Amino acid sequence: MSLFSRKKKTKAGLLIDRGMFRYLAIDGVVGDFSVAEHIAGVLPISSDYDGDPFARAGADLEPCFAEIAKQIPDLKIPISLSLPTSDSLLRIVNMPGMSAAEAKMAFRYEFENYFPFPVEEGIFDLAQIEYPLPNNAVDKRFLVAATRLSMVENIIKYAEMYGFTVAAIEPAQIAIERAVTPMVSLSNAAVYVYAGRNRSVLILSWKGNGVFYRSMSIGFDNLIENHDASSAAAPQYVAFAKEVRSSLQFALSQIRGFETHEIYISGPGASSELCDVLAESLAVEKIVKADCMKLHGLDFENRDSSWEIPIGLALR
Repeated sequence: MSLFSRKKKTKAGLLIDRGMFRYLAIDGVVGDFSVAEHIAGVLPISSDYDGDPFARAGADLEPCFAEIAKQIPDLKIPISLSLPTSDSLLRIVNMPGMSAAEAKMAFRYEFENYFPFPVEEGIFDLAQIEYPLPNNAVDKRFLVAATRLSMVENIIKYAEMYGFTVAAIEPAQIAIERAVTPMVSLSNAAVYVYAGRNRSVLILSWKGNGVFYRSMSIGFDNLIENHDASSAAAPQYVAFAKEVRSSLQFALSQIRGFETHEIYISGPGASSELCDVLAESLAVEKIVKADCMKLHGLDFENRDSSWEIPIGLALR
C-alpha cells in the first residue's frame, strides 16, 4: 500500500533515519534478484527536535536529500521511501458490502473517528484484506494507512528539488512486513517483531496481510552504537519483551480468530540474545531471527541489520 504513487516501476528503496540513510537498488524478478547498488550513508544531525529529520512534518529534510543526492550515482532510478512508524498510522476498518473504491469515498466521512487530525490535513489509502474470525471464519476488512498531507508534500518537494524521482511513499511498517513475509506460508498466521533503532514495531500477519500494527517506543540505538550484546543489555531486553508481551496480549484480545505459534524478529536491534529473552517471556513454539537478505537472495558486503525497510521498499 502506498500513500502516494505515480505508477512507475521502481526497484530502489530509500530509508532516511536519524543520522543515517540506506539506499538499495535491485534488478531481476522474484526468486532472481541481484543488487544493483547499495549505500549506507551518514546524514547531518540537527540539534533541534533530537535530530529527527521528520520532525515538523518533514520540514527539515532538505539537508538530508542534499547529502543523499551526492552519494547516489543514478538519480534517474525511481525510489520508494518510507514514512517513520511514528508518523504513519494504520487501522483496520469494517465497511461491509463496499468495494475498495466505494470504501475510499465513504471513509472520508469516517476519517476523524480513526485518526487524530482532520481529513483535509491528511492523506490516506486503503486495501481490502481477509480478516480472521473465530471458528475458522473469514471476513473482509480494509487496511487504512494515513499520514499528514504536509509530510508527504515536504518529502516530495525536497526529493524532487535534488533530482529524485519519487515512485511511492509508504509506511515503514508495510515495508518491514513485505521484507519478512515470504519466510512463512501465506496460509499461516505469524507475528513479526521489528527491533528498531528508535522505535520498534509489532505486526500480526494473516494470509500475507497485516491485521494488527503497533508502534512501540522502545529502540536499540544505544546498544547498537555501543555494540553491546552483553549482560548490560539484559534490562533493556527484558523491558522490550514485556512491551511485546502486553502488546501481543492486547492484539489477541481484539482478534479472536488469530492463532500463531511463530514469531519472527528482525531489525538492527535483533540478536540471538533478544530471541532468548523473548522466548522466556512469550508462550510461543518458535522464535526466529529473520535474515531478509538471505530470504530474497540478496548479498552485499554491508550487512549491519539496517536493511529490512529498504529491502521491503525495493520489493514493491
